[in-house]
Amino acid sequence: MPPVSRSFSLPSPMASEQIRKRRIRNDISQNDHPEKKRKSTSTRIVTPKFPSAFYDELSEVPLTRDTLLELDQRNARANLEKRPTPSGLLPKDLSRFSRRGGPDLQHLRQFSKKIQKPVTMENTRSRSRSQRTRATSVTSRSGSSRYGKQFDQHLRDHGIYMNNRKSKPLNLEEARIRLEQSRASLSPSQFSEEQFEAFQKKNEDVVSESNVMADVIPIICGSYQIPSKQNVLFTELEPLTTSNATRPKPDHFDGANLADLGVEVRNDNKVRQRVIPTKHPSVPVAANFFIEAKGPDGNALVAQRQACYNGAYGARAMHTLQNYGKSQPEYDGNTYTYSSTYHPATGTLQLYAHHVTAPADTKSHPEYHMTQIDTWGMTGNIYTFRRGATAFRNARDLARSHRDRFIQASNSHHTTGEGQRNDEDWQAAHGSLQGQIAHACDGSADDPKRSQSSTVLETEGPALSFVTSVTSSSSNEPPTRSKRARQLSSLNNSRGRRSSKSRMRAHVNQLRTRESAAASQPTESGES
Repeated sequence: MPPVSRSFSLPSPMASEQIRKRRIRNDISQNDHPEKKRKSTSTRIVTPKFPSAFYDELSEVPLTRDTLLELDQRNARANLEKRPTPSGLLPKDLSRFSRRGGPDLQHLRQFSKKIQKPVTMENTRSRSRSQRTRATSVTSRSGSSRYGKQFDQHLRDHGIYMNNRKSKPLNLEEARIRLEQSRASLSPSQFSEEQFEAFQKKNEDVVSESNVMADVIPIICGSYQIPSKQNVLFTELEPLTTSNATRPKPDHFDGANLADLGVEVRNDNKVRQRVIPTKHPSVPVAANFFIEAKGPDGNALVAQRQACYNGAYGARAMHTLQNYGKSQPEYDGNTYTYSSTYHPATGTLQLYAHHVTAPADTKSHPEYHMTQIDTWGMTGNIYTFRRGATAFRNARDLARSHRDRFIQASNSHHTTGEGQRNDEDWQAAHGSLQGQIAHACDGSADDPKRSQSSTVLETEGPALSFVTSVTSSSSNEPPTRSKRARQLSSLNNSRGRRSSKSRMRAHVNQLRTRESAAASQPTESGES
């Protein structure tokens, strides 16, 4: 049976256009219902808050979440370094190599996931504290990790102590007396029961750390002007421990204006690294009062560690200004720096004092100590609030008085030095003038003509006359000499010390003879 040949005719151009449009509509309808994206099951990689070198410097590594994360990262890096290398020689002919299946990839089986590069401290420092208020877990994570047990161990390893077991300020009782002084702004006429109830309401309504600093702390501080800033990272200060530790970022701190420091003091290298926290000219310098607050779910122990860390920087700044211009630093054991913490969940206000002590030996560094002054329950009743707010405000004033006193002493160091140089120049010129006068008097005593002419000049002016001084000393009336006469009298005394005694005695006798001769002439003429 012969094959049947079938001929297929091509569709017309109009039919082809309809088919093409139908396909486009089908594609569009399929795209209108895209597949739902599956939720990613991958977990976010969490890295420790400190670099690896920070944990290597600890004398004792505590068991915390950060230390476990650091251990996981180190184990992952160790496994990556132990990865076996492919064995065997590479064939020369690439085409033959590809035909036989390509390279051997057995060594990549069960290979761990890509290790994220460890986060440096600069990336950690750049995170804003506002990110901590997204959720309670985030707040606890960021605050507790950075100032956790490992940071407490780090402080102790570098001589920064949160208690006064090793040292107590010598002027602590004096400071407590000054902190208890009453303030008119907290008297019943100025701070009423209604205002206290408003404070209680604001304290109950806060939900984050930023709310505490904006609504609660200003009521405790009161309304008076002190140079201060909030949430400023101290980027220019020399590290108090190591460069691997986090830098201070107080919730609030008081200081002085940059213009209060003299130019010479400001340009000193040690002052610049320990007293001036940032490069910004509007940020206060020489900070010696700090506030650390937490949200209702915040960790009070973390706030205490932060206050201890900030207070140590403030104590070092005051010690630097106190010893400015001295060859060897002195340690008087007094406190000139204060800090405070507040927790809204319990309404607790705590006040601390900070001081520095001398190093234990030549190889160690100064030690910094934190001492609790007192604690107040600010939300209990108005009387406790008044006592706590009084001590808090007095502490700010006391810190300002210490700060201003040290700054003025540092500035006067250069002013006093210029005054001493001016006094030395004046004394040198004064001595040169005395020498010239003595030389002229010596020449007049040797030359009779010059001596006679100088005597005539002296008798013309009572301020320049030896006769006046001799006559006044022989009479019973008190001497009355002008300031110019007293000045030249001191010059004559110095001249007398420079010349010999015999020469001065002869000169005075000659003047007395001339005076008696001049006095006898009018008497004789009157009698005749």
